[in-house]
Amino acid sequence: MPRTRPTLAILALAGMPYNTIAAQPGTQPDARAAARQVQELPVTAVTLYRSGVGSFERSGTVTGTTAVSLNATADQINDLLKSLVVLDLDGGRVGTVTYTADEPINRLRTALGIGERDEITLGGILELFQGAAVTVETTDTTYTGRILGTDTVTRSDGAAHTTITTKRLSILTSAGLRTVTEHDIRSLTLDDPQLRADMDALLLALAQQRTERARSLEIELRGEGDRRVRAAYVQETPVWKTSYRIILPESESDPIGLQGWAIVENTTDSDWNGIDLALVAGRPVGFEMDLSQPLFVDRPEVPVPFDLAASSREIAAGRTMFDDTASDLASAEWPQISLGSRGRGMTDELPAGLNAPVAVLEAAVAREDALRQSMTAGASAGEAGEVFFYRLADPVTIGRQQSAMLPIMAEEIEGRRVSISSPADAGHPMLGVEITNSTDLKLMPGPISVYDSTAFAGDAQIGYVGPGDERLLAFGVDLDIDIERSSDQRSVLTNLIIRDGVFVRTSAEDSTQTVTLTSNDEDRARTLIVEVPKIEGWDLASDGPEPYEVAPGVYRFEVELPPSDSNTLTVTQQRTIDSRVGLARAGGLDYALRHHRTGAASDAVLEAAREFAQRQAEVNRLAAQVNNLDADINTIVADQNRIRGLLGPLSRQDQLYSRYIRQLDASETKLEGLRTQRAEVEADRRKRQAELEEFVRTLNVE
Repeated sequence: MPRTRPTLAILALAGMPYNTIAAQPGTQPDARAAARQVQELPVTAVTLYRSGVGSFERSGTVTGTTAVSLNATADQINDLLKSLVVLDLDGGRVGTVTYTADEPINRLRTALGIGERDEITLGGILELFQGAAVTVETTDTTYTGRILGTDTVTRSDGAAHTTITTKRLSILTSAGLRTVTEHDIRSLTLDDPQLRADMDALLLALAQQRTERARSLEIELRGEGDRRVRAAYVQETPVWKTSYRIILPESESDPIGLQGWAIVENTTDSDWNGIDLALVAGRPVGFEMDLSQPLFVDRPEVPVPFDLAASSREIAAGRTMFDDTASDLASAEWPQISLGSRGRGMTDELPAGLNAPVAVLEAAVAREDALRQSMTAGASAGEAGEVFFYRLADPVTIGRQQSAMLPIMAEEIEGRRVSISSPADAGHPMLGVEITNSTDLKLMPGPISVYDSTAFAGDAQIGYVGPGDERLLAFGVDLDIDIERSSDQRSVLTNLIIRDGVFVRTSAEDSTQTVTLTSNDEDRARTLIVEVPKIEGWDLASDGPEPYEVAPGVYRFEVELPPSDSNTLTVTQQRTIDSRVGLARAGGLDYALRHHRTGAASDAVLEAAREFAQRQAEVNRLAAQVNNLDADINTIVADQNRIRGLLGPLSRQDQLYSRYIRQLDASETKLEGLRTQRAEVEADRRKRQAELEEFVRTLNVE
């Protein structure tokens, strides 16, 4: 039997131009398109964030029932579907929003019976479309019929000594069965128009998958007369950037000039003509979600219910129970979803077709209009909640796929010239400037070009600088000043006590950094900011210079350097540490005597160390005596073993035998005495050792 091909009825929907977001009863897309003219709303306001998104506002006037369109790329359509808000402000209603969408390619493949990994070739298609009506034109004739199947034919090419494999198509025609090899086919036409349409849809989807296509989103607006319309949405945009210029004055008493510029890119496909532009320093949370791709959920397959044929059976007592699952499912009451009441502070009078969140947005837009009208000319700054922003008062024009650099500030700030010496600098400090953000503006991170009067002096960069904050900027090497750095570290024991039988040593450690500055400038005195590494856990010496600033990891000291002169900065950092060491391990009496001479150990500590040494010496003496007795005992035992070896070959009547016996008797008597003496000395040693340990355990002397 020919293989049954999956139904293709669902693919007819793929040819529809739009996928409906909110369907309006009784209105078809084609009818709507014929009833009104589609227009595009221009971009009127843009807010760019430093988190990679931008908020866009389009506004204009429409008349009657009409539609407006928004153009986007395939990557941008998801942001539009996630964030789009539409306002028809003068009594109109927002209708259906439609957009172009494609059936997933895998679903199109499945409907045609083509697997996800199957190659779409002539042979593969012929095999898959078994039973389909086709017209085949060969090199000789034309056949019309249905595909019966395909098989593989192998033939040998004797001349080339190769084997050729090809597909052979079997067609059932009105005249009978015909076979055609694949290489003889000149054309093949699918006679089923629906099957042709399905193949066209699949091939079109495959072609469009390889390119970034433009998408069209169309908003239906219903109403009468002229009406104001606004649409707002969020989409991905490049991060707006800042760059600054600092102009150092010739006179030290004059203020420093600061210029700020914003770098903005319009990567959209729409021109920004005279728009209101705001640059926000905040970073709202944003994410991407694929909302444009149709999503299908796998559903369980349920067997078709049917009645069994009647048969004879014995009826038992009681009642027969049937499975009522299908009827229960059919009669199940689905829960109704109800909308909650509006939040406090929301108006009850909403434009027709709009919900509460849109009304809140409309109120926010009205507040922003009032805010814009209160701004003065030029870029102005402000805060809304936790968000800081710059707003360009003059309309901004940036063409599609173009960029612009826009002035956002021109201020005078407080500051002074300094030279900055960091530990990493080799031989010379850096030319720099210390600035104070004396404005009400927040400076965003960015590069700074420094001009000394009219000459370029160098580049620097800053991070975030809030109002009132100070920053040091280094922009060049100061070759008129030489710097030498040296360091020294020492440790001195300042106190020695005994606690729980252990020497507790208190030591003072000093780390000294010496910075020698020499000026070769004969005309101008210099102010230097010298950075000294801050050692974690150490404190500055109380008799040393005070830093004017502490930064992460460094102390900063201000040093004045007259013309053609030298100056030295000496910074000492100290710490006090305690360490513990056993009396015997430290050297006992000798250790205490050494530090008693320096004043670190008291007389009481010295006396306690002396008594410990005496007790330890007595224990050591007894231990040595025990060792000597053990040596004597071992010598006697070895001699006895020697004599016993000599007795073996001798007879008892031999005089030498009697002599050896007398020697053994004498040595045994001496051995008993030594063992008794050793036991007494060992007992005394253990007693003195226990007394020493108790003495040490309870010894606390300061």
